[in-house]
Amino acid sequence: MDRDMTINRLPAPTWNWLHVNEAGIKGVPALQAGKLEDETPEVIQKQEVSGAELSRIPGGMGADMDQLLSQNPMDFSVWTIAAGLKERKPVRLHFAYEAGAPAQNLIGICADEDSEITVIMDFSGASMASDHIKTDNDENDCISEEKAPVGDNAVSDQSESRKLHSFAAVQTKISAKKGAKVHLVQIQHLPEDFTFLNDVGTDCGEAASIETIQVVLGGGDTYMGMRTELGAKKSSLESRTGYLLDNKEKLDMNYVASHTGEKTVSRMDVSGVLRGESQKLFRGTIDFRNGSVGAKGDEKEDVLLFSDHVINRTVPLILCEEEDVEGNHGATIGKLDEALLFYLSSRGISEEEIYEMMARARIDAVCNGIADEKTQELVQECLG
Repeated sequence: MDRDMTINRLPAPTWNWLHVNEAGIKGVPALQAGKLEDETPEVIQKQEVSGAELSRIPGGMGADMDQLLSQNPMDFSVWTIAAGLKERKPVRLHFAYEAGAPAQNLIGICADEDSEITVIMDFSGASMASDHIKTDNDENDCISEEKAPVGDNAVSDQSESRKLHSFAAVQTKISAKKGAKVHLVQIQHLPEDFTFLNDVGTDCGEAASIETIQVVLGGGDTYMGMRTELGAKKSSLESRTGYLLDNKEKLDMNYVASHTGEKTVSRMDVSGVLRGESQKLFRGTIDFRNGSVGAKGDEKEDVLLFSDHVINRTVPLILCEEEDVEGNHGATIGKLDEALLFYLSSRGISEEEIYEMMARARIDAVCNGIADEKTQELVQECLG
């Protein structure tokens, strides 16, 4: 039975008329276990578990995501590295989603004390029309605070006209014990008729660190949520996200760094390009809770608008219950500099080539942090 969902809620809602407090999805179908292929180094243990401990870690999308996935009870596929081990070879997970076969996967990553693990996820699929899922945001058509000046009908009724033919949902829970390091890389290059939900929840022990790189290069509507619990002293998060949207693609993000431990650190960097009639909403929250003495949090977004018909919304949010903390946020939103366009054109580079070069540069800047050459090559193949 199809269901409606409300996900990616802001921890502290703002004015409803801005239509940024949450995201709505209508007509979500029942899900079955998705196909997953893995390459796992010998020192890393793989098992299927009920996931009771992992389930307690909150994700970034909220309760409706948990309820959706619980409709089809299935175990977590969990990769665990033992205490003291530091594995350089990554765990590779390839998700091949089929059109017309709504799918879900539950992934667990457990790093014991003073261990280190890298997990690379590759989301792809085949394009074919089947299910029809209607999406909206705050139960209204999406509007923008940051939109290039165009006519009243720019991106007209996009949420109603979009036809979402295929659906996939992934939830990843990460547990990093004392002194552990977890590197998570996710590359999303699904066909344009997919609706994709990507939910991440992490829990950090003392002096543990989580590093994530997420790259969005496809899909029709992509929803991403990530919540990081920095509850132990000197735990840290470094998150980098890159996206390249075109046509009528949509990206909706909700990232939360919850600081409750002393001297915890978070950094969220988001960078991307909007082309065609695409739209993007980024919610980034740094939440300094009681007890987070000496904590630091930074969030930054850099967006290039390549069309007068795109919609961009950015919601940087800092919440504070503690005095001795440091939080910073900022956003740079704009078009290519006219002087730069003129200079490159005078060197014989066409305008189309200039825009393509600048778009690639944004993605390359994010992917430079990926230590795996095979994944770097995959990104370049997706860029064409």
